[in-house]
Amino acid sequence: MRILILIFTLFASLVWANTISLSSVTEPKNILKQAKVYIDSENTHNFNYVLENNEKLFEKNEKDFLHLGYSPDAIWLKFSIKNDTNKKVVKVLEISNQMLDNIFLYTKQEDGSYSKEEKGVLYRKGFDDNILNFYFNIPLDAGELKEYYLKSASHSCALYFELTLMNKNELYHKEIHHQLLLTLFFGSIITLILYNLFIFYFTKDLAYLYYVSYLTFAVLNHLSYTTFSLYIYPYSFLKLDSYLAILYLSFISIFSLLFVREFLNIKRYKKIDYVLKLFFAISVVFILFTSPEFYPLDLVVLISLLSLVYILCVSFYLLYKGEENAKYMFVGWSISILGWIMLGAYDSGMWSLLYDYPYFFEFAIFTEAILFSVALANRLNKTKGLEKSIKTNEILTKELHHRVKNNMQFILSMYRLKLAKFSNRDIANSLKEVEGTIQAMSATHEMLYAQKAVEHIDANTYLKTLISKLKQSYATSEIDIKLKVQTTLNIDNSLYVGIILNELLTNSFKYAFKQNKGKILILLSQHNHNYELVVADNGVGFDIKQDNDTFGIELVKTLVTDELKGKLSINTDEGTKYTITWS
Repeated sequence: MRILILIFTLFASLVWANTISLSSVTEPKNILKQAKVYIDSENTHNFNYVLENNEKLFEKNEKDFLHLGYSPDAIWLKFSIKNDTNKKVVKVLEISNQMLDNIFLYTKQEDGSYSKEEKGVLYRKGFDDNILNFYFNIPLDAGELKEYYLKSASHSCALYFELTLMNKNELYHKEIHHQLLLTLFFGSIITLILYNLFIFYFTKDLAYLYYVSYLTFAVLNHLSYTTFSLYIYPYSFLKLDSYLAILYLSFISIFSLLFVREFLNIKRYKKIDYVLKLFFAISVVFILFTSPEFYPLDLVVLISLLSLVYILCVSFYLLYKGEENAKYMFVGWSISILGWIMLGAYDSGMWSLLYDYPYFFEFAIFTEAILFSVALANRLNKTKGLEKSIKTNEILTKELHHRVKNNMQFILSMYRLKLAKFSNRDIANSLKEVEGTIQAMSATHEMLYAQKAVEHIDANTYLKTLISKLKQSYATSEIDIKLKVQTTLNIDNSLYVGIILNELLTNSFKYAFKQNKGKILILLSQHNHNYELVVADNGVGFDIKQDNDTFGIELVKTLVTDELKGKLSINTDEGTKYTITWS
């Protein structure tokens, strides 16, 4: 008798080895270890083939989390559920991956046939009870035993899942907790996106725009990854959205590269910038050539992770070099990179923190977003401080020019008073020349005080002012002066050009015209980075060999050679023509 009981027990253990008793399911239970598994290579077999060959295909499963990574294979599970209670029970069977393309549940009926239920992204036609994960209802009458086959496969995402048997209320409780955390995450990130977008609107700093774009595509990717997009997109778009992961990841890589390039001014480092551009180009290629037929998601995930790790290495290097913004980049990106790596490892079936801390990725991205928002705000404060400093400097510089101009006028007036008692014509002429030189310098400072920009001056207005003041000191009513200006001048050059023009015009006024009647042409132009000043008159000219060593000409030569670092040429064939070039 004992032998018969032992034989019966062994037989029952073999028959019911993959049977789940509902009396043992008092809380959500992962039933994978009580199921048999078959990995269908390349997803080639249909249900009839699997049913006919199930004894040789299926093996006992030892894992409580099935994971094939980015695989073309399909996973088949075989299990039975027995209601060993005395009343009807309705359970739900939850599949923990909401991105799977295909999930089929075959249930054995009383007549021996099998019914088929279809779930998955490709079959989603509505939002089942506001629950993101896919699930099947499992109704069983008292004492009823049912056999099930479950097939799962996916082309648009990694193939992994847990299989949990639970009550509907337990599923609701779990889903409310899950969606509440996701809502807080998406709400916080979108708030930070709007914050940085608002700052970009006022500053026009590209770093803000690139970071906003990076966060936007990170949100779009995670909406798709968690299928939270069900609350946003129409159902007709969900199938397409499941195949946009490559685009999302590629744009995440592109905008993160652009952000770090702008934020850390990577253009200064040619070799680092070259590698960065290479990652950028690879991501663009994936965007251009990805299609449902060519969908290398695993390769894109790898390239995206490598680009983010590269950014981390660059940040560490620049932190070592003393770049201030690199500390924010290194700390924030370290957390972000760890989150992305853990998510990639989880999808690929490797060890990941997400097994023990399911919301680690969301925590990492949120922390990184907070740190970079603080870093960008610090950048904004420094920019404001710099603008304030620049404005203060402009005011002080203009006031300085104003005082210099007034001091020059005071010096000129003082010497007029001192020399007024002398009637010597030479002294009067010398004073007039000194006055012209002072006026040339004074005119520069006067214009710099009057205008907004302090780096350059309007050369046309400047030279017209200088010529007008100089003409008042000589009898020039019959002298026709033509001025053509085609460039601006910086501060230093304007001062020297003014003094040079003062000397050359003074010479023309004094010596070129016998009856104070003639023409003077003044040309100031720029060709690429080279400047040219031409001063020509149609006067009597002079002998270069005899009259080339006057103080005025020597002063002009000195200013051209030593200050402008240029060249002076003099032509006296027809009147006198001075050509000065510098760069």
